[in-house]
Amino acid sequence: MRLDAAEALAREYDMLPDGAYVLAAVSGGVDSISLLHWLHARGVRVAAGHLHHGLRGAAADGDEAFVRDFCAARDIPFYVERTDVGALAEREGVSTEEAGRKARYDFLERAAREIGASRVATAHHADDNAETLLFQLIRGAKSGLGGIAPVRGVYIRPFLDVTRAQIEAYAEANGLGHRLDAMNLDDAFSRNYLRHEILPRLETLNSAAARHMAETARQLRVESDYLDALALERLTRGGAIFSEMRVTVPDKTILGAPEALRGRMVRVLLDALPAGKKDFTAKHYQAIEDLCGSAYGRHLDLPRGVTAEKRGGVLALAVKEND
Repeated sequence: MRLDAAEALAREYDMLPDGAYVLAAVSGGVDSISLLHWLHARGVRVAAGHLHHGLRGAAADGDEAFVRDFCAARDIPFYVERTDVGALAEREGVSTEEAGRKARYDFLERAAREIGASRVATAHHADDNAETLLFQLIRGAKSGLGGIAPVRGVYIRPFLDVTRAQIEAYAEANGLGHRLDAMNLDDAFSRNYLRHEILPRLETLNSAAARHMAETARQLRVESDYLDALALERLTRGGAIFSEMRVTVPDKTILGAPEALRGRMVRVLLDALPAGKKDFTAKHYQAIEDLCGSAYGRHLDLPRGVTAEKRGGVLALAVKEND
């Protein structure tokens, strides 16, 4: 069985140039096992990276053993790291899910550097993109509606136009075993609830709902990238100053911009800070816009340790330094 959508996306974004060494993120689930098999079958020089999160006890040990054996049977280099995600979450004051994501990406980037891999492949697919679009809409985010990027830095996602059903069919056609993470069945997690309850209901209205949402997200990303470039150009011409932990801009630069760009300009300023987008919603972007238009200077405490302050006609956004 071929995955034509993956082939087309890989060509469009030049994800797999000749001679590229790719580190594939492999948990042992059907998505990542299929990705590893697909890369290996098409002759890509590939290695597998697996992070043992220190959660789920013997089940996690079984995941590691399964991926190790899968790679050994195909002479695929296998790299593994063990970490205590629960302890990391407690130490960082974040959810286990967020701590696991950070640990996983830190490991993948470090491993890629150590082995000389120029690409890191993850198995995000069209259903993931649809879930991301829905999740961002629900939480009122003004960014992220473009979903997951096909390419971001060293990361490539060749399955992004492939549906979960197509991946499962590929695994079955190729006789690929896989592991099941019981945490993915727990609807207490927002994404699992979207995956198990909401998307299937939407697909009763249109069986291609997930694919269509993924296509919409992709088009929104193209348009968003263009508008981001316009917003950055306007900020730069308007006197914005960017530094590592602080950005400033005259309030009139934002107030004088078209309405379609004002919120985006605020987001571009926030994106320049090392705080990330998580926990920022439409109300936060609007609060910063309102601050620019206020007659008197004010101070806002925002998510992720970010502060906003207006003084003397200048808006300043900064990240609080840890005590």
